Amino acid sequence: MQSVDIALVGAGPAAYAALTAMRGFSGSVAVVTGATSKPSQGGPVKIVSVAYERQQPACLADRTEVSGDAPPMFAAAEVGGLANYWGKQLQVYDCDDPWGRGQFLETWWDYCAACEAVQRDLKVVGGARHELLENGLEKSVPRLLTGTSETPNAGLRTMARAVEARLKEMPNVSVRAGRVSRILSGQGMVRLDLDDGTQLRARHVFLASGVLGTANLLARSLPQASQIGFRDHAPYIMNCLWLSRALGSPRAYAEAGHFNALTLKHKVGGRCDLFASVYAVSQAPISLITATFGLGPHLRGRRIGRLVDFVQPIRIWTPTTMVQLRHLPREGRIKANKVPDAGQDVGLRNLLDWLASHGVRHTLGVTAPGQGFHYHKLTVGDRDEPVDQVVESAFDGRVRVIDASCLQEIGCPPHTLTAMAQAYGRVSQDLAMVDLMKEAM
Repeated sequence: MQSVDIALVGAGPAAYAALTAMRGFSGSVAVVTGATSKPSQGGPVKIVSVAYERQQPACLADRTEVSGDAPPMFAAAEVGGLANYWGKQLQVYDCDDPWGRGQFLETWWDYCAACEAVQRDLKVVGGARHELLENGLEKSVPRLLTGTSETPNAGLRTMARAVEARLKEMPNVSVRAGRVSRILSGQGMVRLDLDDGTQLRARHVFLASGVLGTANLLARSLPQASQIGFRDHAPYIMNCLWLSRALGSPRAYAEAGHFNALTLKHKVGGRCDLFASVYAVSQAPISLITATFGLGPHLRGRRIGRLVDFVQPIRIWTPTTMVQLRHLPREGRIKANKVPDAGQDVGLRNLLDWLASHGVRHTLGVTAPGQGFHYHKLTVGDRDEPVDQVVESAFDGRVRVIDASCLQEIGCPPHTLTAMAQAYGRVSQDLAMVDLMKEAM
């Protein structure tokens, strides 16, 4: 059985942040990537389209049914995680947004420094504000992760490339292409049982397998994890006609190959209380449209063309779009509370009134619960104990959750960069403690 100083479970954005914090660490490290030889079939249409375009299977695992008419939920099962399919907006939260204040990031400046550290070797474009609009709205270029310093145009493979580059830098690292089935504690070490029947022992474990991956792993490892809570945004989705009357022609702001074309924000002081992504359908692959209409992905490598930009989708996040979900592992399903009430959402009404004043027509709907990919605030048991508290007690402080599971609150903008900054802060502090313990010995 292999024994190491640190085991890192997962290989997505939080794991990349952890590996960044481990630069210069002299101990032994094992990374369990989460890859699976038996990926789930299907998945969200965007993932189906991306897998088709790159001519590789969609590497998803832990398919779990969701109550009601919502589609099932998945965990990523490959290097790079869901970033390989969904793309990532790396938004830096403002000073009054919930950026993860706590013992690992005590001030907003600490948070900004952590954000800079984890994105230093990534290529991020956009973010510049175009102009202030009426009703307190502002229009800006999306802040998108498009590549790394070595592979600037990696696109949806960026996070995989970034993780692989970090692993090459580390002199004492082993990589396991598998999934952890269970974690056990004992005799000053933590034992990880892998799904291929092998085992791994580590002095310290960092869980970075994503909220769903972490939830399922804890359910297999802890008897009290009979139910697990977490949160997500269920954003509004709006299809607009004549949006150019308010925002100008998509030709002026849509970049070739970027489906995500424009960002709208409404801020109160240093806090964002509405975040909206405007999409340019012309830049979407045809396979995404055919998959959306239930025809399956077709016409690889072809994009739709500008003719269809007369209808533009907008996805909108506000405090009202937050939903609570409860995972029941023994029943193999996830329950969601009621969907957001658009009629009671002041921020949404403000945006709709502004669009209407410019003659924009729209249809409004809500994304199915659990499909927003803003998972956070993992709790365990019927008392909803915070995951940090449960893991600290169960594994004598030797296991640390570092993905978005540990974020108690998120704002309206995408929280990927904030989760990465939190992971960086947690791992940096824990490594400093390890070094202090070595010096004391």
